[in-house]
Amino acid sequence: MKSPMIAVSSLRLRLYASLGLAIFCLTRELAAEPDTTLIENALQDTLVNAVAISEKSVVAIARVRKDAQEPSIALRFPFGVARQSLDPTSPDFVPSDFGSGVIVDESGYILTTLPVIGDVVQSKYYVWHQKRPFVASVVATAPWYDLAILKIDAQRLVPIEFGDGARTKKGQLVLALGNPAAIARDGKVSASWGIISNVARRAPPTVSRSNEPLGRETLHHYGTLIQTDAKLDFGYSGGALLNLQGQMIGLTTSYTGSIHAETAAGLAIPVDDDFRRIVNTLKSGKTPEFGFLGVGPETLSIMHRQQGYHGVRLVSVMDGTPAARAGLRVDDVVTHINDAPLFDESDLFWRIGILSPGMTANLRVVRGDVADPNAAVLETSVTVTKKYVNTARQPIATSEMPMWRGLTVDYATASPTFAQLVERPPADSLCVVDVVPDSPSWRAGLRVGNFITHVDDSKVTTPTEFAMFVANSSDAVTVHVTANGKDVTPLTVSP
Repeated sequence: MKSPMIAVSSLRLRLYASLGLAIFCLTRELAAEPDTTLIENALQDTLVNAVAISEKSVVAIARVRKDAQEPSIALRFPFGVARQSLDPTSPDFVPSDFGSGVIVDESGYILTTLPVIGDVVQSKYYVWHQKRPFVASVVATAPWYDLAILKIDAQRLVPIEFGDGARTKKGQLVLALGNPAAIARDGKVSASWGIISNVARRAPPTVSRSNEPLGRETLHHYGTLIQTDAKLDFGYSGGALLNLQGQMIGLTTSYTGSIHAETAAGLAIPVDDDFRRIVNTLKSGKTPEFGFLGVGPETLSIMHRQQGYHGVRLVSVMDGTPAARAGLRVDDVVTHINDAPLFDESDLFWRIGILSPGMTANLRVVRGDVADPNAAVLETSVTVTKKYVNTARQPIATSEMPMWRGLTVDYATASPTFAQLVERPPADSLCVVDVVPDSPSWRAGLRVGNFITHVDDSKVTTPTEFAMFVANSSDAVTVHVTANGKDVTPLTVSP
């Protein structure tokens, strides 16, 4: 029996042969009318092979309310009608909430979009793969990036192969695999095809239950998405957008084109280095962390933009934040982040928001009038901290944050109260996010909302540093705490 990898390699060789035939036909007929039949057949073989490579890595997902009554079907008999209950693993069960997912690990990890998951507290999940039903559990979610990982009890699955979604071009041919109308529970995902219509598109505002826009609930509202004209019905959300090599270059979503639209907009989350990093974090049971700079930006004036200038002007720089430590000032114009040009404030939030805490961003800054040829141009770097993600969809993680003597800490800027504090603590301090009552930390006087600056005599700036300093201590440890940004109190935490 051939292994999955050998089968995929064989299909890929056939794909390359088809592409080579298409190129040969085109070059052979340059001076004459081309043989369109050969070209059409070569393209068809290419599409068929690309689907064959990846379809075993795409699954159907159903979401079922825990409190829903068990559905049933009518069976007619000679003496009347009986009703037979169906469970969600039955081939005849048709879920009302459904989507798609892609296999990202042979041991049963399934990647999908967060809208497919919905309300985790109220829902149960079922996955169909090649006619086999599985009960699925949620491993972790990333609301800021709209991704989630499920786990099924299966082995030797074929993970989808990731391509490079960062290099997609308008006009590029693509395919999409998904679960429209919940029909893929028969083990046969559906395919559509088209081209890349655009890149770096923004998701429309999220709609509340009152049908009012909520604003920007994800990083994709700042302009990260691939747009395609391939037909993407809502059951395609969480499915695969493929290149002609059968590699996934995007995870399809169910975003609509506008607030009141009733059809999907044909959008996908691109597979790039950031996507891979986030998926690996989710597989480990953790929710990803995202970058924070500490500025209030605004788009340049219409006059400057009409003259061809780009960048964002800083209208505020928050004290004690990475931006302040890097020396950024009000009225500075940030024109590039990591060599990517900025055209409005969404570009800045995107480029900073995708970074992990502790990562460094290189900024190009014009100090003064951006139109002044004599204005100073500065190159500076800044190490971002952690963003507080203000979203109604709380992240889920099965790998809990480490606790020490009843105490859990996080980056100061991840605190929901950090920006509102009048006397702001240093951004490189740590916030107390949980204290177990009557634990050693509780008895020492530590409370949620305190900020820790030092462990004994050592400055601590990250949760990892804190864990390192306290890990091997079996004695009492002194932590230096501030609650108002000025006074620092030493508190001794006994074993």
